[in-house]
Amino acid sequence: MFGKRGGKRRRAKQREEEEALAALMALFGMESDGRPVPPLHLGGPTPSAGPFRTPGSGSSDEAIETIGRGEQLHEMFDVTHEPRHLDEAVRLFTRVLRTAEPGELRAAALNGLGKCGWSRYERFGRRADIDQAVAHLRDAVAAAPPYHPMVPACRANLTGALVTRWSAATGPADLDEAIEEIRAALRDTSPGDPIRASRLNTLAGALKSKAEAYQDSSALGEAIRTLEESLSLARAGGRRSDVTMAASNLAEALRMHHAWARDKDARTLARAADLAREALAGTAPTHPTWARFQSNLSLVLQDLYRACGDLRDLTAAVSASRSALAATPRSHPNRVERLAAHAAATRAEFEHAAGLRHLSDPDALLMPLPEFLKITFSRGLSKENRDRLKASVRAAEEAAAATPPGHVMHGIIQTHLTSARFAQAGLTGTSRSTSPRRLVDDIDSSAHDTTLAVRLRVHAARMLAALWMLEAMSDTGERADRARKKAQTAFDLALELMPRLSTQSLPRGDRERQLGQSVGLARDAAACSLSLLPPDPYAALRQLEQGRGVMLGQALDARTDVTELRVRHPRLAERYEELCRELDRPEVASFSPPPLAADVSHGAVPLAGGERHALAAQWEDLIRTVRDTPGFSGFLQPPDPVRLAAEAGAHGAVAVINVSALGCHALLLQHGHLRALPLPRVHYDDLLRKSGAFTENLRKATGTGLPLTEQAAAQQDIVRTLAWLWEAVAEPVLGALGFTGAPPEGRTPPRMWWVPTGPLTVLPLHAAGLSATPGANTLDRVVSSYTTTVRELVRARARPSSPTRRTLAVALRHTPGAAELGRAESETRALAQHLPVELTLTGPRANYRSVLDALPHHTWAHIACHAVSAADADSGGHLLLHDHAERLLTTADIARLRLDQAELAYLSACDTLRGRDALADEAMHITGAFHTAGFTQVIGTLWPVDDEEAAEIAKDFYANVTTDPDSSSGSGALGAAHALHEAVRARREQNPDTPTLWGAHVHYGA
Repeated sequence: MFGKRGGKRRRAKQREEEEALAALMALFGMESDGRPVPPLHLGGPTPSAGPFRTPGSGSSDEAIETIGRGEQLHEMFDVTHEPRHLDEAVRLFTRVLRTAEPGELRAAALNGLGKCGWSRYERFGRRADIDQAVAHLRDAVAAAPPYHPMVPACRANLTGALVTRWSAATGPADLDEAIEEIRAALRDTSPGDPIRASRLNTLAGALKSKAEAYQDSSALGEAIRTLEESLSLARAGGRRSDVTMAASNLAEALRMHHAWARDKDARTLARAADLAREALAGTAPTHPTWARFQSNLSLVLQDLYRACGDLRDLTAAVSASRSALAATPRSHPNRVERLAAHAAATRAEFEHAAGLRHLSDPDALLMPLPEFLKITFSRGLSKENRDRLKASVRAAEEAAAATPPGHVMHGIIQTHLTSARFAQAGLTGTSRSTSPRRLVDDIDSSAHDTTLAVRLRVHAARMLAALWMLEAMSDTGERADRARKKAQTAFDLALELMPRLSTQSLPRGDRERQLGQSVGLARDAAACSLSLLPPDPYAALRQLEQGRGVMLGQALDARTDVTELRVRHPRLAERYEELCRELDRPEVASFSPPPLAADVSHGAVPLAGGERHALAAQWEDLIRTVRDTPGFSGFLQPPDPVRLAAEAGAHGAVAVINVSALGCHALLLQHGHLRALPLPRVHYDDLLRKSGAFTENLRKATGTGLPLTEQAAAQQDIVRTLAWLWEAVAEPVLGALGFTGAPPEGRTPPRMWWVPTGPLTVLPLHAAGLSATPGANTLDRVVSSYTTTVRELVRARARPSSPTRRTLAVALRHTPGAAELGRAESETRALAQHLPVELTLTGPRANYRSVLDALPHHTWAHIACHAVSAADADSGGHLLLHDHAERLLTTADIARLRLDQAELAYLSACDTLRGRDALADEAMHITGAFHTAGFTQVIGTLWPVDDEEAAEIAKDFYANVTTDPDSSSGSGALGAAHALHEAVRARREQNPDTPTLWGAHVHYGA
């Protein structure tokens, strides 16, 4: 390689110098894809770099030629895999290193040694080789003259080696250093440089690794954008090797994006498959990347099969995984990934043949406990399918045996193995490898392995609990109870880890996705504790408080009162509040900082992924420091359940309704005590069907495009559901609390708080009842409020009310692109008749910026507009203000506010309490966002509301608030629950058999 570019010395000296330096630069060519960099034309050195030596001297010429021969031998090794070629290359680079002075020749020799160590590791998998490669490449970067054109190439090579080492040992510092190094290399790479596509690909690879390791979509999004740019540049430049590498990497990144996306658009996978095939078609079977491209294609096709069900995709996926495995030497470090892909393909092949395709879903490894229990139902497998199952288990075992501890794939492969053995035990009976004790030991080991990703440990602990519950169900007496207690211990471990799934280092959407993968965990744990002999209601309450409302609790922690900490340790308190404010900044969908220095609309610098990770680490360090400080060991720790029950039950009854396939119960907090009430008429599967049917009937009953007969039928189904809800849940709970009938005429009904869980959150417990039987309904017996957690309720109650009331009114009769709300502005007029309104925003004035600016200056807010629920919007839910086409007022925007004086928000809009099913226990809805921002009470809606009825309820509400006896003691917010109660009852009297008109409005909070 070198002889063709620098061996002829018959030109003028300047030309000799340029060609020799170009030859030297070519020695830095192997970056992430193993392709040499083309020669670079070098001008004179920069002033800071110092003068170059003239390469015309004999010693320099000899060193350059020696390095060139070393590079040729290294390239030969990549083709022949003969260790002698690599050994000789190392000898030549070492010879130059012994005599080279600091400068470009020394850097070139170190770079060559680093690449040789990297290649040796790629071939033989010895950890010492990649460690030495990283050390040499770091020294090469340090040895090169500052600002020298060879530095970016050295940095790019160092990046590749660091990412390779990270994959084997998962040291976070390696990945962070890799991203920093390749960014520096790109800063010094001109836009027109042919190598830029390759370096963009390297950056994207490091970002994708960061995304996968931390489940961070901001890093993945930036990786995809970077790969798109790399692929575009490579195609424009006609560089086939760059095209194939970028295409395959982009295919894998798009596969990850599809797995994490809410919409699950199969077109994303179809494009990924096209790219993966393109990469493979442009690569010879003898090329080192061919096996990798085959494995990537297999993974994409597996997901495409799951999404679309085309058996041809699965068949091709299995074939590609086998080809990749056959082309990968047994000692190759990337064989682990190939084995994992093949194990996944063989399992999917078995599940398809056995008719168990639902288990092939990417989330199957993280399924709720009831799903684990269901896989034990059938052992009627044919011999062929038994053989397929055994083959899938063997493939998982081979992958696990080849994966050393600390490897980036270790956790997921162990999880695949234990899950495969679990399925084998359930479907075919136990064997030596799937005996109950072997399974328990393996899964227990994974659950306690601190090197595994938290989500995998949570999954392992949940699977361990499932095994113990299976044993308890198959036994009786003391042995069964011992098994339940072991299950309870496993559940407790999972719940202890669960808040770490929602670490503040992640964007909000990723935190929601992670928590959604553990849906039902806390409810199953509580049901387990309530199945003990005797039942343990305090453990159940602790588990529900620990595993539900996780993000809500974190948001409230960021607003916790640090008065005591400020008095005793003011610097810690100041730093805590500063970090909370920093982490509350608006997010950008990028891992690197945006080009603009500030987000003008918020007046704050947007928070990018990289900075968010750093701030979250500082926050966690600070929390540890505070807890290590005498007197503050309980700082931000979950409250003791005994104290929590005493505080919550002292100011009104609270009913926590826990629903699980393991049992359904009510936890009743009253007069400072806690007890459990079984709900034998509530069966989880039946509840799932009823809640789903209720949602569908709401759609039909409130839809204007359906025949009246169909709407009426849906309305009657809703009435029947409310009757069942009364008989199965509300009446037993109210009876146990002593609310056995309507209060005497003239007496105010007692207050109580409902804490529904899971699928019960979509059903209106406050509206439950028998329509034809007076007094046999919740509305006649109690004034109902809702809360997501007991801790949240106690906290809201403890906040003092504002001494003055300042009211904001927002109303949009005409919203661009939405139906007219003819009565919206009449609501604000009704409000003004009873209460002083400080500011009214209507029409164009009711815009994003004006509303956000006004909220902090008012204690009460009435907002009448359209809304899009969290269940229907990628934004997590939003209000439609006048300028919604330019900027949505999202739940994240609202929840970021810190409204210390806020008391009551009345949301006269549709679906403000409706969230995603997977986050039913997380208060991820518009009403919850206003509560998080600081409003201790929020009036919201469970479903779409009629404009006319909504206006009447609002009018009666404000009339009742001003006359309610509780309102005379302060600002009047204490009377809000009673005021809404009376307004809803009045509308019910008008339309008793049409609950969709009056049952949607609820009071949420203190």
